[in-house]
Amino acid sequence: MKLTGKIIMRGQGLHSGQECEHTIEPCDSPEVLMNGQPLRKLSLSGTNRGSDYIFPDGSRVRTCEHVLSALSGLGFWSGVNITVNGGEMPALDGCSNTLCGELMKNCEPSSIITKNISAPVIVSSDDRKRFVAAFPADTLHITYTVEYKYIGTQIIDYGHSHEKYFAEISGARTFAMLSDIEYLRSHGMALGGNLDNAIVVGEKIQAAGGLRWPDEFVRHKVLDLMGDLAAVGCPVNAHIIAVRAGHELHLKLAEKLRGE
Repeated sequence: MKLTGKIIMRGQGLHSGQECEHTIEPCDSPEVLMNGQPLRKLSLSGTNRGSDYIFPDGSRVRTCEHVLSALSGLGFWSGVNITVNGGEMPALDGCSNTLCGELMKNCEPSSIITKNISAPVIVSSDDRKRFVAAFPADTLHITYTVEYKYIGTQIIDYGHSHEKYFAEISGARTFAMLSDIEYLRSHGMALGGNLDNAIVVGEKIQAAGGLRWPDEFVRHKVLDLMGDLAAVGCPVNAHIIAVRAGHELHLKLAEKLRGE
């Protein structure tokens, strides 16, 4: 897709709790830029419950995954510059649905160059109990498995299209375990989280309006993964299998795919 208009969004950062904003506007670059820098050239960190992009001067933008998921999920892979003020993307609705709606009002079709891989690419945790792997395929297909206390095991098999992303993935909200919230906030995270932009999981699941799908949790992990793969710089044709993964492993896979 080609972006045709400027989009400005403001709100609290999910982790910092501070006011921030992002402006997404057309540019002449053949790829997606953040603060004028190509995504594929920025360093990545997924260790703080979100995906951070680190600039050559050491500054960073936190919690980029939902905005980048909207862009990649709808096919915006070039001619876009994201300017971020406040050091973090605004949390908005805790997913990518609102931004997707704005993007679809400001777009027109364009051609996209995709990336194919010739051999499997695999990253895993040290104990190999968590992993994400990409296998050669003709299109993007994601099989994701999560396992959490109170949620249980959820599995989704998702064949990507722009239409399916908007209808089936973009509205899946971020979530946190109730038992983790005190720790997260004491370490400067989840300070902007609330029931308007997140699901809280405990013996009782708290979600504004209830769950949107019984498997909303694993759908959100697909949303996160697609946002993290934006770091590659172009869409990847692959069958991606993820088991109990997260931002750190997603971004390690993206870094490996950058070099393929």
